[in-house]
Amino acid sequence: METRPPDPEHPDVKALRQALADAQFAAEKAKSEWSTMYDQHKTLREEQRILLHDYEQLRLQKGGFGFKMLLLAGFLGTVVALMGCFVYLKLKPKDAHVQAFEHFQNKHLMEYQLAISNGQLESVEQSLRDELDNPDYREIKPELTFVRQMITTTRRHCK
Repeated sequence: METRPPDPEHPDVKALRQALADAQFAAEKAKSEWSTMYDQHKTLREEQRILLHDYEQLRLQKGGFGFKMLLLAGFLGTVVALMGCFVYLKLKPKDAHVQAFEHFQNKHLMEYQLAISNGQLESVEQSLRDELDNPDYREIKPELTFVRQMITTTRRHCK
């Protein structure tokens, strides 16, 4: 039995050829779409990698920034507290006793030291008696009395 070639004009052959051409065209179209989608996927993956890298960089920078701000806030708080303490200590009102003693010390300390070193204990004792009557030194009267008694005792024992 001989097989003969199919008639190219037969409607079934035409339909098959048309279906084959359509299938080849669809395959080419699918291949082209797949290639385009693969390229898009590759581009999107690269963009995602860049975005993740940038996000990590930003996160690290933000963490470093937060730590720096924490250190700066702590340092500034310490500086402000120290300045506040300094201002408080300089501006707080002094006790009358302390002020009177500082005034007495500034006025008489050098002359008393000089007189004692020169052996003039009587002049220091007399000056202390006079200062006991001074109303500016009323708050430190017990201290002045004590020092006068010390000078008197020293003068008696040094003769």
